[in-house]
Amino acid sequence: MNLADTVFTDIEKKQQFEKQLGRVARGEYSAPLFVVTYPIFSAGIFEIYEYNELRQNFYRDYDDKILILGMSQSKQGAREVLMDILEQYMDDEGVFHWQ
Repeated sequence: MNLADTVFTDIEKKQQFEKQLGRVARGEYSAPLFVVTYPIFSAGIFEIYEYNELRQNFYRDYDDKILILGMSQSKQGAREVLMDILEQYMDDEGVFHWQ
């Protein structure tokens, strides 16, 4: 599992966010934590996973394909983080501005 250069989050406390980043970087258990990734399989644009699901044996074969772009402590928060990622991308590309 890899972390993007910029990881989006809704975790307000910097210390708490950095603690979560460290756990993910070391591959340690962390609950509750939901992550936004590029699709691991061929369909979709982005995916939201419960972080500990990605630590299961099934995903170890895909470990090098998993890039974490965002994280949140709730699934709804992960959806909002995903919207932030899309908004940033659209602003950078000049395609569409989210209202």
